[in-house]
Amino acid sequence: MKVALVVLALFGVSLAASIDNIEIPPSKNIYVEPINQPEVDPSLEIVNGQEVVPHSIPYQIFLVASAGETSWTCGGSLITKRYVLTAAHCIQGAKSVHVTLGAHNLAKHEASKVTVNGRSWVIHEKYDSTNIDNDIGVIQLERNLTLTRSIQLARLPSLRDVGINLEGRTATVSGWGLTNGIFQTTTDVLRANNTIISNKECNDVFKIVQPTEVCLSIAGGRSACSGDSGGPLVIDNVQHGIVSYGSSYCRSTPSVFTRVSSYLNWLQTHSEWRAQ
Repeated sequence: MKVALVVLALFGVSLAASIDNIEIPPSKNIYVEPINQPEVDPSLEIVNGQEVVPHSIPYQIFLVASAGETSWTCGGSLITKRYVLTAAHCIQGAKSVHVTLGAHNLAKHEASKVTVNGRSWVIHEKYDSTNIDNDIGVIQLERNLTLTRSIQLARLPSLRDVGINLEGRTATVSGWGLTNGIFQTTTDVLRANNTIISNKECNDVFKIVQPTEVCLSIAGGRSACSGDSGGPLVIDNVQHGIVSYGSSYCRSTPSVFTRVSSYLNWLQTHSEWRAQ
């Protein structure tokens, strides 16, 4: 199984946009080569995500992380007034982290938009970059945020949700990520709705999927290419997943997410969030 951590700036194609005229670095994604390479129609450019109603996902955040001269972007979600939830691979090795909240279009000035520095961040102590296990991390912001109509907290699973069967339920993934897996990115928040599939079906593609992960179907050509690594996967207004990895053939293979309910105790230890 071939795993590639990709900071996307391939073939000379710029993926940069801007936050109020500030250049945005490329996104940071993990691609896992599927067991059997699927057929891909190269003429298809847009995965079937839809632009959301502005500020209708008020817990969605956009982060820029840096290490020396290298910078990258990811998604995430606000879980308390001071803590952000994201994927471990998004902040592993970072020397600085900047989080933007209250945004819809990254390229436009929006009065609701706030950017805050990360004070500290931590990834799961058992994060495995080879098999991408335990791909979860949190960022402590340098100050508490004021909640507004455009900045709200994500609702995470309760203790009653631990171990529940999610197969067959409709989930939504969202973010400013790639619209076709390689070349095109967006400055507006996109979302894609699809169905949770069994880990057994997902393992027919990747062979490394764990019980602490959940997979999203690619029915209708909709996939997590419309979302950033680290961003939320939501079912009935509850964030059950964190965008973790997929294949560069995003129109033809499932997407894999860290299952949040598997890490409630970890989150309580490493953030101010408390399970209900």
